[in-house]
Amino acid sequence: MQRIILHVDLDYFYAQAEEIRKPELAGKPIAVCMFSGRSEFSGAVATANYPARALGVRAGMPIAFAKQKSPGIVLLRADRDYYTAVSERIMEILRSHADKSGQVSIDEAYIDVSERAKGSFEEARKIAAEIKRKILEEEKLTCSIGIGPNKLLAKMASGQQKPNGLTIIKPGEVKGFLSTQKISDLHGVGPKTVELLGQNGITTIEQLAAAPVAQLQEWFGENKGIALHEKSLGIDEGEVEEKPTQQFSRIVTLKENTSEPQKLLEESKTLAGELSQRAMKEKVSFRTVSVILISNHLEDVTRSRTLPAATQDKEKILETTAELFKNFFMERPEFICRRFGLRVSGLGEPKKQKSVFEY
Repeated sequence: MQRIILHVDLDYFYAQAEEIRKPELAGKPIAVCMFSGRSEFSGAVATANYPARALGVRAGMPIAFAKQKSPGIVLLRADRDYYTAVSERIMEILRSHADKSGQVSIDEAYIDVSERAKGSFEEARKIAAEIKRKILEEEKLTCSIGIGPNKLLAKMASGQQKPNGLTIIKPGEVKGFLSTQKISDLHGVGPKTVELLGQNGITTIEQLAAAPVAQLQEWFGENKGIALHEKSLGIDEGEVEEKPTQQFSRIVTLKENTSEPQKLLEESKTLAGELSQRAMKEKVSFRTVSVILISNHLEDVTRSRTLPAATQDKEKILETTAELFKNFFMERPEFICRRFGLRVSGLGEPKKQKSVFEY
């Protein structure tokens, strides 16, 4: 069966997430920054939206430089907890559409859809379109998706039509696609490698593909020489792999908004069962149960409780969830919930029952 990989890249993620919860920023140049605290503008830009990029503001740029390029730019302090919460919900959407998934960072992931798409790139396109629709509907965010026969080409494809792009590279199109790209566009090939290749007369991917492997190994070492040759031909045998997770979560959109904890508890029964089953399948127990509440204005709230002992029990999830919902709505009766979810964390191996010989 034809292997089909999607690379999903959230567009200017931090800045776009801020635009969603602060609608008054629409159309303004924005930079989300990591402030050092030494002075008002010390630190670096983490990401910028497209109006800011049009003015020359880039990630990694000192904040003071960004201010010089765009005196009217809106500088926002990075809110990692908020971005992580949004990212977690999006990664759950991706997992629900994948045979296998592998999160790369807070704003990008690979998913293998070979079986779901039955080896068809047209079916893969439909899956990608549904992912884009789901993320936009539930999180109001856009993403760019690349589809290819491997991770290398999917990653390169996702950058072709940003923002909000969808690009497919089929096996028969690989050579033609690579002929339009620069060596620096090959994922994992850095500036020093590009510079050394250029010093030896190799300035295009076609020239790199034609270079003797032995020569590349002499310049870069045995393994890197082979890797460069394979990249130049669009070859990548890397598997999509999920990193060991420290938590499981399930999030749903309610059919009707509500402020009633009992309604949320009813909806929680299915989610609690799914989390319990996953814990048993993965052979882990959890110590912490959390509820995640997203309002009709996209306010994001999380409440958690750590259990006295690790468990895999669905009923323990529901008991804890009931208390968390009750306490939250006593504090915030005006909160109107649009989406909600459950999360279990503090994962570890289940405690084994002692044998008679261990007492």
